[in-house]
Amino acid sequence: MDNVIPLFGSSQPEIKVVKPSSFEEAQQAVDQLKAGRLVMCNVSELPSHLAQRIIDFLSGSIDILSGDVVKVGSGVFLYSLTEIEVAGFQEQRSA
Repeated sequence: MDNVIPLFGSSQPEIKVVKPSSFEEAQQAVDQLKAGRLVMCNVSELPSHLAQRIIDFLSGSIDILSGDVVKVGSGVFLYSLTEIEVAGFQEQRSA
């Protein structure tokens, strides 16, 4: 039975909350996405130029990975590789 592959929907998706303090930490968020986790990224307390650079990197990465991003608050974004409906935020969805 080593060839049984669990379906994504069979378990609760895990959300990794990240609050990067440097651009280098953005790659760790992409690694979490590749591992099948949802990533909630909070850049609200960063200087605007650094926050924009991180958001641009994550948005480009999620595009390449055919995922989705939802802005859930000021400087807070939810990234996923699966279609996740976030109630109340559908009109802000982009990818």
